[in-house]
Formats: sequence, structure tokens, C-alpha cells
Amino acid sequence: MYGIGELVKVLGLKTETQVRNRIEAIRDLIEPYLQRGPNNRILVDERGLELLRALQALCESGKTVKEAAKYLRASAEPTEKKPKKPGESRSETETQELLRHLEEEVRFLRRLLLENHPRQPTPWWHEWRAL
Repeated sequence: MYGIGELVKVLGLKTETQVRNRIEAIRDLIEPYLQRGPNNRILVDERGLELLRALQALCESGKTVKEAAKYLRASAEPTEKKPKKPGESRSETETQELLRHLEEEVRFLRRLLLENHPRQPTPWWHEWRAL
């Protein structure tokens, strides 16, 4: 079990408030893995730590805490829902929700790609080669 102070170190954060904000952001997902210890300390078990690490990794990749929490919830949902077979149709709202999620993921991945592989500027003499 990890206390707030230990989570600061494990997650590589600077303040306890950052840990508390991350716990609050995914309270619905992490609740089963939280306990109260002596003096009402918040304690998180291994599975809760995994969720917080996943949230932190998303934050470090450029997402806000709110966006990262939304992403974790979306990726946790399919395990709870019955998977669709290839022949089954989806409702209009399910289709729109899936489309929005995929568009958001594509935007996020494009942004990551551009941040990690910036385009090289063309040399100053490049346009003069054709003359």
C-alpha cells in the first residue's frame, strides 16, 4: 500500500496536491483500490498504482489530467460492455461516440508524431537547384 507521500516519489511528481488531483480525476476507476489508513491517510494498492501510472504516462505524453482521465475511462469501458460481433450493428449514438473517440485518438497520435519527429527545414539552396 502506498501513501500520498510515497506516490509523489513513485510517480515523479513534485507535490502531494498533484497526486490528490490525479486520484480525484479517476476516483470512479480507482475507488476499489483505495483504503483509509491510520489518521485517515489515503492508501493505494498495486492496481491503483497501475492506474495512476497509466494516467501519469498519458499526462507526460501531452494530455491534460482531464483528457487522460477521459481516455482511461474510455479504454476501461469496452471490458465492461459486451463486445459486438462483426455482423451486429451499432446504435447511432454508439457509432458517433466511437467516431469521436477515434478522431480524438488520431489527433493525439498525430500531435505526438509531430512533436517527436519535427520536420527538417529545407536547405536554403534547395530552390536554386532547379535553375
